Amino acid sequence: MNTIHLSRPHPPQPQAVSRLATELSAIPERTPRTSAADRLAMRIGLRLLLWGTRPADAQERARAHHERLRIAEAARREHEVAVARAHLLHGTPFIR
Repeated sequence: MNTIHLSRPHPPQPQAVSRLATELSAIPERTPRTSAADRLAMRIGLRLLLWGTRPADAQERARAHHERLRIAEAARREHEVAVARAHLLHGTPFIR
């Protein structure tokens, strides 16, 4: 873990520094760029990860959804028929 301790003094710096060294130290350090092979490997890995976690087949999900709707509609119709039958047989009020 990188921490900065402000209570400790910095180590002494050399006093005799050449002009070239001072000019070079003024240029900020460039962060090294990831190699092309590593970038390609990361892209392939990301694509494989996304492909592996893709949702289930959309057609299968649609079929299951329509099946659930069909079952719910059949249950609703069966309930309405039962309520209407009870109303006709027993004279109970039709409450919806």
